[in-house]
Order: sequence, then structure tokens, then C-alpha cells
Amino acid sequence: MTDSVGKPAHGGGGSCWVCGSAKTVLVRPSTIPEKITADAFAITDANYGVTAAIFRCECCGFLQCPETTDVLALYEDMEDPGYTQTAGPRALQARRLVKLVGAFCPAPARLLDVGAGIGLLLDEAEKRGFSAVGVEPSRWLSARAQQGGHEVHCGVLPHKDIVGPFDAVCLIDVIEHVSDPVGLLRTIRDVMAPDGKLIMVTPDVKSVMARLMGRNWWHFRAAHIGYFDRTTLEKACRAAGLRPIHVSRPCWYFNADYLWDRVMAYLPVRLRLKAPRMLARLTVPLNLYDSILFVVEPVGSGDEKRSTQ
Repeated sequence: MTDSVGKPAHGGGGSCWVCGSAKTVLVRPSTIPEKITADAFAITDANYGVTAAIFRCECCGFLQCPETTDVLALYEDMEDPGYTQTAGPRALQARRLVKLVGAFCPAPARLLDVGAGIGLLLDEAEKRGFSAVGVEPSRWLSARAQQGGHEVHCGVLPHKDIVGPFDAVCLIDVIEHVSDPVGLLRTIRDVMAPDGKLIMVTPDVKSVMARLMGRNWWHFRAAHIGYFDRTTLEKACRAAGLRPIHVSRPCWYFNADYLWDRVMAYLPVRLRLKAPRMLARLTVPLNLYDSILFVVEPVGSGDEKRSTQ
């Protein structure tokens, strides 16, 4: 097997990252044409359908890319100017998420954002009265968050400067990027208050859109190395001592020209059209029901309750 940033050799699938079973089978060979670079890990990367070899656990159904696991160096080097250019719509998305956080954990409270980017969610949280801090592996993104006046530490959890307890933790589109999802959830649980809440979002590989798009689904990307559905995400939470109390489908916001370019990427080059200028001024709310939002709490923090939308 090659190193984790080279073209995979399609070896064994190893143990399942969620349930620990050794029964993993190859379901999709690598479609990575060459050595992976930090550019492939940009948030706005549009190389849809390009992934390392995907293995399925025959016990729980979790999909993982075990030949691409040592990705921290790539995230540390990642730069994404396109992300900052779409900060306006992304701030609307962050505002919606923080409003949900407030429904389960009213401000004032301590909030931690894991994978904080340039601090958009922290900014919205601070506006609503939260004491907010973040951690972000990209040196480029974390530097811009700091320049914006936010307390964002460069690195990952556990981090010496991230000390709990936190009343709320946000893990938005992060868990699909790590090779030890249960370990990450346990680390988060360790910094949560006994009655704290974790709000996390991840793509749903069993959603209708994922099934319709097949190999071309936009969440099949080189940077995504773990693919959850509702069952496997709940199993990972349970293994980490957490339990879901709310499940829903998040809504995102995009510039209309950004969406135009993403749609054009699915067409042959000769058929692609440049976005009309007027689209740059439009913001579009979009919910394709292909992501899952979980609110979870530590087991033992109170009576178990579930609410589903």
C-alpha cells in the first residue's frame, strides 16, 4: 500500500472505524488520478466523484477510505480563497445553525466550534451572546479567523489551549474528514459540560440525492474519507457515550452564480456556460435533504428524548 497522500494501492479495508468489525469489503476502487495535494481538501473543491478506494463494513454498513488517513498535513497546508468569497451566504447558514444551538443551549454559554474555518459561526455565536472559541487545522483559515478578531486556535482536538467544559460544541461538516470518528466524538465529550450539547452535520450517503447521483454525488470527494447514514452516525455517537436528542436536515445558503458553476461542472466542457452577472447578487437557500443534523448529549445527562423533523 502506498503512502496516504499517494495513489492508493487498493489493499485491505482494515477494521471498521465505527463498529470495529474486521469484515470490510471494497465497493469502489480509487478514482484519484494522481498524488493528492492540499488543493483537493479545499472546502470549495468541485472535483465531485473523485475519492480514494471505498470499503464497506459488512456488519454496520459504514463506508470508509482506509488508504487515505494521514490527512492532517494536507489540511494544515490548505488555502481556499473561494471560501472567503462566499462568506456572505455561509454566514446566513451559520446564523441558522447558531439559532438552533440557542434552542438547546441558551446564551450566555461557552461554545466551541471544531473546524472553525474563518470564524463565521463564531461571529454569529458571539452576536447572540455566546462566549465562543474555535479550533481549525488550516493555517491559512485560522489566520484569517484571528485577523477577524476571533479566538481560533490552529490545530485539532485535543488541543492544549482548548479547555472545557463547553455548554455547546459544533462539528459542522467535519466528521467525514477523520479516520477515527468515534475517537473524535469521545474527545469532544471530554470537553463538554455534563449537560452540554453537540450539534453536528455530515452528508447522508443513503439520502435520496446520494442514491440518484450515484458515483457523481457532490459529497464523494477526495477530502471525505468516512460516509455516514443516520444509523452509522448514531452508532458512532453511542460508542462515544453520546445519544441523539434531535435529528433534522440542515438548509444551506449559496450565491446563485456559485450554484450555476457547480451545475455546469456536470456538463461536458463544450456545453458549459458562464454564469450571468446578475446571479452574483442573488443568495439561494437550498435543502436537498442529503445531509444529517444531529443534536446529541452525553449519556447520563438526563432523560433520553428524541425529536425528529
